[in-house]
Amino acid sequence: MKTITLIVGVVWSATAVLGMDLGSNFWNLKWHKPDDCFRDVRNVISDNPWNPQFLKEVAIYHSFRFMDWDYTNGSPREQWMQRPQKNAPEQLVVAYEWMIDLCNRLNADMWVCTPHLTINRHRGDQPSDYALRLCLLVKTGVDMRDVDLTPWLDKLSAMSAEQLIKAGGVKTCEPLQPRLKMYLEYSNETWNGMFQQAHYCVEEGTALALDPKTKAGNDGKLWSNGFRFHAWAAIRNFRAADLVWGADSKRVVRVWALQGGSTFQAQQHQEVVKDARHNPWGVKADAIASAPYFGNKVSGNSPEAVAQLREAIREAGQKVAGLKKFAAAAGLKLIAYEGGQHVIQKASVINRNPAMYDLYHEYLREMSKYFSHFSHYAHVGGAKDRGAWGCMERTGQPLEQPHKYRALAEWVKTHPRTDP
Repeated sequence: MKTITLIVGVVWSATAVLGMDLGSNFWNLKWHKPDDCFRDVRNVISDNPWNPQFLKEVAIYHSFRFMDWDYTNGSPREQWMQRPQKNAPEQLVVAYEWMIDLCNRLNADMWVCTPHLTINRHRGDQPSDYALRLCLLVKTGVDMRDVDLTPWLDKLSAMSAEQLIKAGGVKTCEPLQPRLKMYLEYSNETWNGMFQQAHYCVEEGTALALDPKTKAGNDGKLWSNGFRFHAWAAIRNFRAADLVWGADSKRVVRVWALQGGSTFQAQQHQEVVKDARHNPWGVKADAIASAPYFGNKVSGNSPEAVAQLREAIREAGQKVAGLKKFAAAAGLKLIAYEGGQHVIQKASVINRNPAMYDLYHEYLREMSKYFSHFSHYAHVGGAKDRGAWGCMERTGQPLEQPHKYRALAEWVKTHPRTDP
């Protein structure tokens, strides 16, 4: 059997990023062998509970998006005190402290998605309480639990861990390393009707009458109100981040996530941001995020699958070209919160085909024309007929088998991150 060895390093300096930066999403730990990531996901009690092979394999990435690890889609969480705790032996829904720990170990930026129910129309001109506590934990390692933060709001950015502890907080972990960034996103795919959060946003946005002009769709729902509520909620997240990190902090990437190449959604967001009634602080995003998947109409066992996927890659680029122009005009970066092949017919066939290695190189080159950062979906995930999302099917898979992973790793070697 042919043996393949990859040696991938992360390069740090004071210069700019060379090309498109690469990150990864992680699957929900309930969807695959749970000990792919932790040594024992039901007994996470040591200072280093990680599967060492997992650490080795994910060291190639520059960021980790923890959307599925936090069970973001349809999350019932409303309050900070409902979050998973670091000292819980079972970590199927992973505590933020372990996310921070993983990022610190591997010099990777941390991308978090706050649960949709943590912001509602009744917050008015108040920052997200949940995001305030999350940002404090990431920045200082201190959990403020249910301490009333109101008296400290205008002081939070200057408060040390020691001062926060005196105010009632508890240190539960080391903070995110100073050279690493925190990506902050409200929920996940709030435009996607298959998720509860999409309908929630429509209901909240409609109650706030955020878009009284657009007609309802065939289902009677005013989806533009949902798009606008996403922006309204994100603004309250971003305000919280500004209060903790400082409005000029470069360590926070404030993210708006949109469907595909939808400039319509982007316009809806911009109108909310520019309206002082909805954004009294004048806070801004740093990046627009999209999900440039390719190949969802391709059958993986078709004799023409490779050629069809090449065309799908080209089409994926065309779909985001307009969004790239919109982002540039608005002074925002364009990044990918997810992306990769999206075959849902005989997916395992084409994903195990060696041709996927070259297809991924072509795909990354095409995406680098538009995105400054790309968060692949996902790292480990089983390959089945109806979907094969993982670039590896399991931790420790022999490297001659995961063709997508080899292509991603080689992209990192030739496009090293030099500005975290």
